[in-house]
Amino acid sequence: GRPWFLAGGLTPENVREAMAVSGADLVDVSSGVETAPGLKDPLLIAQFLTAVEV
Repeated sequence: GRPWFLAGGLTPENVREAMAVSGADLVDVSSGVETAPGLKDPLLIAQFLTAVEV
């Protein structure tokens, strides 16, 4: 099949399970790594990347 993106509600805490359950190869994240609307948190980004093994 073709690769596809999983998006919506992903956080460092749930992305690994979401990928495993859905079979998605790619993910999109935005608010799941924010501490306030539009404010990305470098620590949450690092945790997210660790969770997806990048």
